Amino acid sequence: MDEDWISITEAAERLTKAGDVVTRSTLSRYLSKHGEALPTKRSGRETQVDYVRLRMHRSENIRIEPAVPTPAPIVKEPAFAGNLPGTKVNGAARKALADAELKELDLAQRRKQVTPTSEVDRAGRDAIALMNSSFERAVETEAASLSVKYGWDERTIRLALKKFVRTGLDVFHREILKSLDDFRRTADAPPIDGEQDGDQVTETLQ
Repeated sequence: MDEDWISITEAAERLTKAGDVVTRSTLSRYLSKHGEALPTKRSGRETQVDYVRLRMHRSENIRIEPAVPTPAPIVKEPAFAGNLPGTKVNGAARKALADAELKELDLAQRRKQVTPTSEVDRAGRDAIALMNSSFERAVETEAASLSVKYGWDERTIRLALKKFVRTGLDVFHREILKSLDDFRRTADAPPIDGEQDGDQVTETLQ
């Protein structure tokens, strides 16, 4: 199957132009909810999705009703608009999409359905520390249990288990912190290429 990996923002714009009206934040929640069928990948500071697979998945999803035509903003084109193909039309479409996202974000904030990125970052780091502590306690219990069960030297077992845990946690720790740092840098960066401030907030899945 052909692939067409694009940013979530561009995917939302394409879907909207194709009649499947959706904002970026709503599409982001949709991708999170259907993560197994619609994997995403990072490309620099963007999260990308396969648009071909996304269109097919949304067209086959019975909970998505065909878009009902709604009055679109009237954009008066000057007589020479043909010399600027799609420039003003695309600009108006992006502005309308941005306004819709801002309204959706404002509503989500009032309903307390969003989580600040700083809280996500802090929770992630706390989870790493808690898991590290839990493994340390588990090593002591498991070392004693294995020593009794198999007759092995408890001290040797404890050293082996600690080395195994330390190696695994080091890898996990590096990957998680890298993801959190990338997420924070993206959230703190000023919006670019039509991205809105609403994209810099982690949304609670519906």
